[in-house]
Amino acid sequence: MLQPLVSTIYFAALSCALISQPQQRQLSTPAKPFSPALSHRQPFTVYETPLSLNPIASPTTFSSSLAHSDPLLLQSMSIAATYLHQKHGIQLDSIHITDAYTDTATGLTHVYMVQTHGGLHVTNAVANVNIDKNGRVISSGHSFTPEPLASNNADFSSAALSTDSARAALLALANHIQAPLADTDLGGMAATSFDSPSGLTVTNLPAHFAIDGTARITSALLQNADGSVSSVWRVNAEQQDHWWTASIDTSSHNVLALYDWYSQSESYNVYAKDVLSPEDGKHTLVADPASKDASPKGWVTKGSTYGNNVWAQSNPTGGSTWQTNHRPKAGPGNVFDFPLNLSQPPESYIDAAIVQLFYTNNIMHDLSYIYGFDEAAGNFQDENFSGRGVGGDGIIANAQDGSGTNNANFATPPDGQRPRMRMYTWTQTMPNRDGDFEQDIVAHEFTHGISNRLTGGPANTDCLNDGESGGMGEGWSDAVSTILRLKSTDTHDTDLVLGHYVYTKGIRNYPYSTSMDTNPSTYSYLDRMDYQEVHAIGEVWAEILYEVMWALIDKNGFADDIFAHDLTKGNSIMLQILLDGMKLQPCNPTFIDARNAIIQAEQNLTGGKNRCEIWGAFAKRGLGVNAPGGGWGRHTDDSSVPDGC
Repeated sequence: MLQPLVSTIYFAALSCALISQPQQRQLSTPAKPFSPALSHRQPFTVYETPLSLNPIASPTTFSSSLAHSDPLLLQSMSIAATYLHQKHGIQLDSIHITDAYTDTATGLTHVYMVQTHGGLHVTNAVANVNIDKNGRVISSGHSFTPEPLASNNADFSSAALSTDSARAALLALANHIQAPLADTDLGGMAATSFDSPSGLTVTNLPAHFAIDGTARITSALLQNADGSVSSVWRVNAEQQDHWWTASIDTSSHNVLALYDWYSQSESYNVYAKDVLSPEDGKHTLVADPASKDASPKGWVTKGSTYGNNVWAQSNPTGGSTWQTNHRPKAGPGNVFDFPLNLSQPPESYIDAAIVQLFYTNNIMHDLSYIYGFDEAAGNFQDENFSGRGVGGDGIIANAQDGSGTNNANFATPPDGQRPRMRMYTWTQTMPNRDGDFEQDIVAHEFTHGISNRLTGGPANTDCLNDGESGGMGEGWSDAVSTILRLKSTDTHDTDLVLGHYVYTKGIRNYPYSTSMDTNPSTYSYLDRMDYQEVHAIGEVWAEILYEVMWALIDKNGFADDIFAHDLTKGNSIMLQILLDGMKLQPCNPTFIDARNAIIQAEQNLTGGKNRCEIWGAFAKRGLGVNAPGGGWGRHTDDSSVPDGC
């Protein structure tokens, strides 16, 4: 929670890849990708104890698109095929390896496969097997059909391609994607075979259907939701905004599956990640900000401000309902661009506020995922793509919530239950200002979710309730907000004030500073009567962490892009050991517990390279080696450091 004592941050796109200007592009079709939901699909399996197998498969018992001569890679391919055969009953002669490589960073080999019958690929029957450097299977997943394909009743012979069948396939796809083709459009069509007789390249097609006038068609098979297999034509055609691959039933000409190779662009007119608030920069269009690792399916579902990580909406009544509340819709090209006139009351720009809140929450999700607050650690996602942790808990984020003013809050239930963020308007100015646009407030609230889920484990969010632990919850939120708002021009002499945009002055007792004159807070402040409330306690913890952060930056330098996860730089190291320390520390930690966890986290990360600098920063603010603990009256400052420092 905030109280005139909050913090937030402004960070934006993970890497603002401003590709083509989507707001100027016209969507060529409203068609949406889809595919059969396979009930027999095997879940992603992780072997805590790697699985050793004696390979019985060899390149003569399965097929491959590859021409590898590396004996270790060939052995991994044989192990992968053996695994599918022995553990899942897949016939070896139906396994076709499409790709395999060894990751030089991890030493893991990744093998990718597709199921075949009669030389045809079953396009949605795929598998991957991951093998460690000792030749052991560590994880896998597959959607191979469990029954031998030869026993299926499908008439596979009907997949033969001809000019007439190509014409039928093209017409079926064109109608489905609402880019219809007339007979005259196909009058000049020419077809050339490849991979004869299973493939055709068709040319001289109109540009509204295929931007380069070309489509490729192959014979293939497709699993249906009921487990049956259909003979299909697989049609591939590129348009301006899409690159379609469709599976079309060779008998009925129905489109059974549709894929789009383009990742649809998402653009947001927002204050980006390097802009703390409207006082610090301009509203700009940010394109495709989602991290491909943290949010592999992007941020947006159905062109509105909800998706896998966050559901952002207005809540003017302050009530508990949210599913049907107002959410703005994206314009053409998936662009979220809404009017923003800050000289008017906040309710006049509610759509822009919702988009900003949606954007900043997703940025926080992606950044914290990169630094270890992932699915297994209890992060906030409706679907957990790794299969680890509990899903169904994307954030409910209410913009301009009517239940309060001059504050913000975040409720964190255990993993699998949705947290709720409420952002309020602030009444210190006329017109009022909207906390949705001060990103350090949003980041502060989001970090409550991180610290609560990481401390004590994701199933227990009762570990930062009050006292020192509750205060540190507030302090971590300020500290993360501070890390994220730093610029390359800042130095250890920079003082940072939080909440200035909405409150017109700092919302903490002192600016965060390395100067003892500017901010005199030390560990012993915890025994002062005016420092018993959690936000005041949090200020002390955040100030200590501010010292640690600058000690690390002064020694290791500054990462301009903290999303790059460059763990040789001080600000990136700081964020990493903060989150790692939360995982290490006990439930209801004290300042000393949390200090020790951070020091251990740095030891795990760098081997103790920064040990003395970190101890020196803690000691400067009274949390030295001999600082006592144990409750009220026992928070005595100590400036000692370990031997050797």
